[in-house]
Amino acid sequence: MRPRIQMLAGGLLLLGLVLASCSQPLAAPATAQSSPAGQPTTSAQATTSTTADTTGGGETTGVEAALVTYSDATQGFAIGHPGTWTQDPSVTKGTKFVGGDNSMTLEFVTPAKGASAMAYAQSDVAAVAAAFPGFKQLGLAPSAEVPNAIILGFEAAGKSAVTGKTFSAHDERYYMPLADGRIAILTVAGPATLYDSQGVRDIALTFKVTQ
Repeated sequence: MRPRIQMLAGGLLLLGLVLASCSQPLAAPATAQSSPAGQPTTSAQATTSTTADTTGGGETTGVEAALVTYSDATQGFAIGHPGTWTQDPSVTKGTKFVGGDNSMTLEFVTPAKGASAMAYAQSDVAAVAAAFPGFKQLGLAPSAEVPNAIILGFEAAGKSAVTGKTFSAHDERYYMPLADGRIAILTVAGPATLYDSQGVRDIALTFKVTQ
């Protein structure tokens, strides 16, 4: 009799365990982690894009875009330019790059013998005023950061190549004297609302003669 009682007790115990497990609620399925606002989080990395300024002022990247170096072995110089800008192939003496309504032009002049960069810049103001409609001089002074350079700052009227709207431009012109007596002239122009003088300075600092 004792074995049958033990088997019966074991069966009752097993039945009790099964019934107990059936009475527990099913586990909820796993859910995505949520942000404090209750939206599921993702592991995707953020991306950036360049957009046009619809108020009539070019691209938001302007001159603060990362610089890449352009080297011209024939003319013997190198200079940095915003990587998003494209070269204007029509300019063969010096170079020109354009990005939206922003542009930078590098050219070389030979002043009268013995003329300083400041003297040349002062005599050049009239020509700049004639070339840029709405010209208004803002300053003409030596650069504190680009060695021996003179900076002409001015405002002018511009028309957006992107939107066709007119805008107020802020321009800077660096006169950088060279050892051979020439002067390298860097002119950077763009919408005043997006202008970055430090970015223009950074471009000027990359300029060097390579031969």
